[in-house]
Amino acid sequence: MKKHPEWYRQIIENSLLAIYIFQDGHLIYHNPRMQELTGYSSKELDDISLEQLIHPQDLSELVRYTQQALQGGTTNLPIPYRFRVICKDRAIRWTEIIPTLIEVDGRPAILGNAVDITEQKRAEEALRESEGFLRTLFDTVLDGILILDYSGKILNYNSILAKMFGLKSTNEAIGRNALEFILPKFHNVVIKDLANVKEGRGGYLNSYKVKSMSGKEFWVEGLGTDISYNGKHVDLVTIRDISERKKATERLERSFVDMAETVSRAMASRDPYTSGHQRRVAELARLVGEKMELDKDRLQGLYIGGLLHDIGKISTPETILTKPGIPSEEEWNLIYVHTKQGYEILKDTKLPWPVAEMALHHHERIDGSGYPDGISGDKLSLENRILGVCDVVEAMSSFRPYRPARSTMEILKELRSGRGTKYDPDVIDIMLEIIESGEFDLDEKRKFE
Repeated sequence: MKKHPEWYRQIIENSLLAIYIFQDGHLIYHNPRMQELTGYSSKELDDISLEQLIHPQDLSELVRYTQQALQGGTTNLPIPYRFRVICKDRAIRWTEIIPTLIEVDGRPAILGNAVDITEQKRAEEALRESEGFLRTLFDTVLDGILILDYSGKILNYNSILAKMFGLKSTNEAIGRNALEFILPKFHNVVIKDLANVKEGRGGYLNSYKVKSMSGKEFWVEGLGTDISYNGKHVDLVTIRDISERKKATERLERSFVDMAETVSRAMASRDPYTSGHQRRVAELARLVGEKMELDKDRLQGLYIGGLLHDIGKISTPETILTKPGIPSEEEWNLIYVHTKQGYEILKDTKLPWPVAEMALHHHERIDGSGYPDGISGDKLSLENRILGVCDVVEAMSSFRPYRPARSTMEILKELRSGRGTKYDPDVIDIMLEIIESGEFDLDEKRKFE
């Protein structure tokens, strides 16, 4: 195809790029887009100086850049090159040029293609400000912040977390697996939490025991959620040291236990059978709960519920509780009321466990044959299913004024015959295992206290 100079002229004149030729310190050519970029007319651009057109902070560097280009070409120069232009209305616009060394009338000149990148620069600056703000926030919040991929690899963390774990810098642990800092017994919990977030089942709030670089162990609470980071979905975790809160909670729980044990011992002054019975039921219930793998908090509640489950007997006449011989029907009716009396005593306490309900329902049975409400099935809590069985075993194994202690064979017969009818089968199976293994020594319990 034959080259046609007119085509080239049309291409240049209609280009979206500002095209110019710079020679001997002046613009000797510029296309219409150059006029649009600067706001100057064609004639004004013909006469304009670099001092008028280029921002003073960029002028000397641009002159040096241009002279170097004219002398040795652009091979070793940064391409593209950015500088600011002062428009006719005094607005400042950023431009980016790609220079090419050419000859015009036998002398070197610069052919430049310039593009207006002002909006891009504004966006970049806004992004830098945003990143700076987020980085400051990242490093100055009171909690540690950790970013993990879903294999547990550490991608980033803030200075607070570094200090928390005794890391020397904010990159010392990058690339390591977070499980290295978590006690092994909590690994499965962490893995499950990560999997839940990865699979879109929401974030999590969980507690873990961790260790610092020095080996110091402490409790943290992690709040994790899915975010997009460097184009990938990751887990953002806010880490808070809850060691002091844990200690305070443990002290509070200890005070609850002390209070319950004190109340249980106080009942011995009027009914030694009930006092010792409550303590042994509490210990046995906790043992059953441990074998059922209940969590620590639930075990604590079960133990306290056991210590207080017969507190209603404080309202039962002492003459009935210690009377030799079998109680009359009227006396039995007074004894049966102890569950409701216990509920009334405990219902307004602020204990963090349902101890009032345990006092009310520990004589209920899963077939509805118990008292006081005859509730059955799933309506009966696991705590009361456990307490109900433990109450029966301890009571049968102990001496009472109206009867001797029952034999081991009698107790095992009661448990087996009631399995799945009166009593929860899972609780019975564990109780049978405890008795048959000797973990709960019935012969030792068969004594007057």
